[in-house]
Amino acid sequence: MEALLACGLDFDGVASVAIHEALLTSGFRTTSPDEADFFFVPVYVSCNFSTVNGFPSLAHARPLIASSIAEIKTKYPFWNRTNGRDHMFVASLDYGACFHAMEDVAIADEIPEFLRRSILMQTFGVTSPHVCQEAEHVLIPPYIPPGILRSPPPETARRDIFVFFRGKMEVHPKNISGRFCSK
Repeated sequence: MEALLACGLDFDGVASVAIHEALLTSGFRTTSPDEADFFFVPVYVSCNFSTVNGFPSLAHARPLIASSIAEIKTKYPFWNRTNGRDHMFVASLDYGACFHAMEDVAIADEIPEFLRRSILMQTFGVTSPHVCQEAEHVLIPPYIPPGILRSPPPETARRDIFVFFRGKMEVHPKNISGRFCSK
């Protein structure tokens, strides 16, 4: 729970922390790597926030995961046994394992080569082919804090707001620079 609080309990990117904590208490978990079918790699790339604006900073994501994989390769034999095919990572922001908030840059950057053979748990679910899904992936829902699920349902009174959209509406956004929202 401490990691959830440090990452921001109500933030979408906290899915990696929530999945990790759920796996730690799972009855399917084994502490013997020889018995494991899969290896979950908890790299919290979504929890690094920019000190300038408070939004996630994804510039560190690729180097952080690459250094984690390098350490796993040298300390444990299991990555090398399958070249990472039985290792799982969470990529829970914007364009998943492409690790960028702007689609054109995400497409140009693609999924890093060192992750292409691994299993990626992503919240980025599109129904058409997309370069940010060109790896084995499992679509996961965005994280919803348990407290929200336990909250009483909203009143049934007549509402003046019918839809809440949380996403990108422009095909080629002009109002953002790629890192900070413009005024």
